[in-house]
Parts: sequence; structure tokens; C-alpha cells
Amino acid sequence: MPDYAGAELPVATRTAAAHEKTRHALAQPGAWWSGADRLAIVGETRAAPDCPLCAAKSAALSPDAVTGEHTVSEAGKALPPVAVTAIHGIRNDSGRLTRRWFDDIIDMGMPPEGYVELTAVVAASVVVDTYAQGIGLPLPELPEAAPGSASFEKSDDVVDGGAWLPIARQGRANILRSLGLVPDASRLFFNAFGSSYYLRADTEFRLSHRQVELIASRVSAVNECFY
Repeated sequence: MPDYAGAELPVATRTAAAHEKTRHALAQPGAWWSGADRLAIVGETRAAPDCPLCAAKSAALSPDAVTGEHTVSEAGKALPPVAVTAIHGIRNDSGRLTRRWFDDIIDMGMPPEGYVELTAVVAASVVVDTYAQGIGLPLPELPEAAPGSASFEKSDDVVDGGAWLPIARQGRANILRSLGLVPDASRLFFNAFGSSYYLRADTEFRLSHRQVELIASRVSAVNECFY
């Protein structure tokens, strides 16, 4: 498991186990990206917040008002430029992504299934990384990339739900259906996310439920979370 022994706050065993599982899953071949590709996506996701172009776009009234080239990490140089563009948008300015931005990503050659998996890899890695930072630890080390090729598996059990991409036919909420086009990507993200979202019936807090909701609402507002 990740070495959370030096954490400033206690870490639940199930959370540590889920993060360890996610850390190794990121290095495995997925449905559209190889293990090496996925680790490159993680590397570029970690470097993206330091991109001057993204900082300028975030400060502008409209991100389209600022043009230039993204600063690319050594890891990101192994990825196609369209992947770097997608990573930086998702990581740095997700609250202002538009359908036009998404269509441009697809027009640049990103398969919809590849976009779904890239989004899941970015989001899962951010969950694990920001959790570590939040408890006062450095970013977790990543394993070596596992050999093998992408499976190119996708789901046909999807529908047009009014989103930018087809979503899973079944599900209680759209957020649970959003990555349904690539089930492997959906499992990757929700394994990381579910272990860090402490609203299960058996969860015990030292804070009151109202305090938990206040903190969660404030974090969501700062992160411009759609929900």
C-alpha cells in the first residue's frame, strides 16, 4: 500500500488499498492507451498546473482570447499534441470547457473512446495525488509500465443522453453513466473516487454532518464542480 504512515491525518485502510490499486492500474494497458501512454498522461497531468499558457488562459475572461503553446513535460512529449491539449484543458480549466473545445479535440484526431479513457486517467490520478498532498505527503511514486497493448474494448450499451458523448444506458445518475462508453475507464475512475468520497452509511466523522457538507460545498465551489 502507499506509505501513508507519515501522514498528518489518519487514513482509512480501504482508502489506502484503493489508492494502491489505482496506482498500479494506471500503469496497465487500458482500452485505448498502453500502460506507458497512461503513465505519460499522469506525468503530464502532474506538470500541467505549471503551464504559463494555462495560467494566462485561466486569468482571461475567455480562454480563447489567449493563444500560444502549452509547456510540455518530458512525460508528455511521448504523447500526441492533441492529448496534451486535452490534458491541460481538463486539469487546469475544466469549469470552462465547451462543446466547441471538445469538438476541436475530436477533429484533431482524438477518438471519442480515447478521450473517455484519457479523462478517467487524468481524474483518477488527480484524486490520488491531491489526497496525498492534502495529508501532507509527496506525490506517490508510479510503478513501471506493464507490457501489452490497448484492448480497444468499448460498450455498445450506451445512449445519447444529451452529453458530448454517449453515456451508459443504465445508472442512477449521469455522473455514474458519464464514462460508460469505455467500462474499463469508468472502473478506473470510480475505484479511486469512491474510496475518497466519504458519504457511505457506515462512515464515521469527527465533524458533524453539517460541517462535512459545508466543507464539501466550499471545495466544490472553488473547483467549479458542475454538481
